Amino acid sequence: MVKKKHRKGSEVTTVLGRKKHNNFILLLVTVITVSLFGVGSLFLSDAFPVSADEEVLVWPAGPALTGDGAILMDADTGSILYEKNIYDRFYPASTTKILTTLVALENADLSEIVTVSYAADNYVSKTSSRMGLVEGEQVTLEQALYGIMLESGNEATYAVGEHVGGSIARFIKMMNWKAQSLGCTRSHFANSHGLHDDDHYTCPYDLALISRAAYGNEDFMKITGTATFAMPTTNKNPEKLLTNHHWFLNGTQKYDYCIGGKTGATNQAGYALVTYARKDGKTLISVVMHAPTWNDVYADSRKLLEFGFDNFNVYKMTQAGDSTTAGGVEESLPSMFDSENKFDEDRRELLSTGTEGIIILPSYALPSDTRREVILEPGTEIGHGDNVIGHVTYTYGERVVGSADIVYYLEDDPMTQEKYNKEWPRFLIPPEEAFTDLSSRTRIWPEELRSARKEKPMELRPLMYGALIAAVILFIGAVTIIIVRKRRL
Repeated sequence: MVKKKHRKGSEVTTVLGRKKHNNFILLLVTVITVSLFGVGSLFLSDAFPVSADEEVLVWPAGPALTGDGAILMDADTGSILYEKNIYDRFYPASTTKILTTLVALENADLSEIVTVSYAADNYVSKTSSRMGLVEGEQVTLEQALYGIMLESGNEATYAVGEHVGGSIARFIKMMNWKAQSLGCTRSHFANSHGLHDDDHYTCPYDLALISRAAYGNEDFMKITGTATFAMPTTNKNPEKLLTNHHWFLNGTQKYDYCIGGKTGATNQAGYALVTYARKDGKTLISVVMHAPTWNDVYADSRKLLEFGFDNFNVYKMTQAGDSTTAGGVEESLPSMFDSENKFDEDRRELLSTGTEGIIILPSYALPSDTRREVILEPGTEIGHGDNVIGHVTYTYGERVVGSADIVYYLEDDPMTQEKYNKEWPRFLIPPEEAFTDLSSRTRIWPEELRSARKEKPMELRPLMYGALIAAVILFIGAVTIIIVRKRRL
């Protein structure tokens, strides 16, 4: 009996020893696995660099704003740099006048004479903002538009609407047609001035689209960027000075980069502000809607613009292979032309982008982080002059950061599709080659750029390899434990 007890005690001791031994092996395997997983991930991160398609690309976080809706848009590319409730419905108040002015500029001549009707003088509230026109007064369309954009003249919008549209009702239809053509799907305009109407509304995104379209009109930008305008004597009123209501332009608040904008305020709309600003090759459009006070709407706009200027760089497609510098980083964009000099220097380039072709990216990103899509759409007949034959779009993650038409210039006409196809390879490289995928290029990250990319997410490919190594080691560890157990038994 004593021996059996002693034997049982030995067996118990042996079992406990086995458990401790197995636990030690399991712990050792776990430590080795975790260590190799981390080392493998770091090693494979350099051994297998990932492309922009595989990388989750981050976007700079914007400032906190008091306005209920806001957007910051790059004027050249249409890229959205910041958004807050951009598709929510708000009342635009007098920012409506951006669309009013744009429609007038596109459908009439600045020298045309506008005669103020009884309706224009009396159907608009006398206590609302006005430029001082009265029934029977005659002014040029240009003078009326200065009164609309600077003094926010409500009676002037009515007079201009009647003149351009033939009737105020038809002009309002023209405003809605224009908005729809620009892609505004969440807007409806019921008047030309922006005084409150439940059926008169828009959203920050749509208002930015309208503002961007207006940015493309030189006459509009000249008018909106004017601080004061000397209104000459008319048949009804003496000479007077019109002053822009925008604080960044009239000196109420100093902001050197402002080049235009429009104010707006009603009880229902709160305070709204559109601002155009340009700095370091970037032109930005900020829209803030339904802010609680004038001070708030201007503070929000300043924050938005400074966020855009401080956190983004621009690159030009039209530099055609030249080294471009942004944020201290040199990066070459693809050439659109053959490397051989097949054209006379004094001849116009045959293949180009329809616009300057701007790409805007976060300051820590490079053009090689973008994806490029080229769609060729040659027409059946190529005529003399510029011919749009395709479109190129750049995306960063899921965001569009640049786009442009591909334009083919023809000096001789006519050219048939057959001749076009035959001649293309002889004197032009294919656009597919010109716009090769930048993600295949070697990515070299300068130290100053590495530090700016601290928020860069973990790369998926190294994790996959690390997980594979970990799985193999776990399998080996499990087999080892099973073998050791069998030998002990």
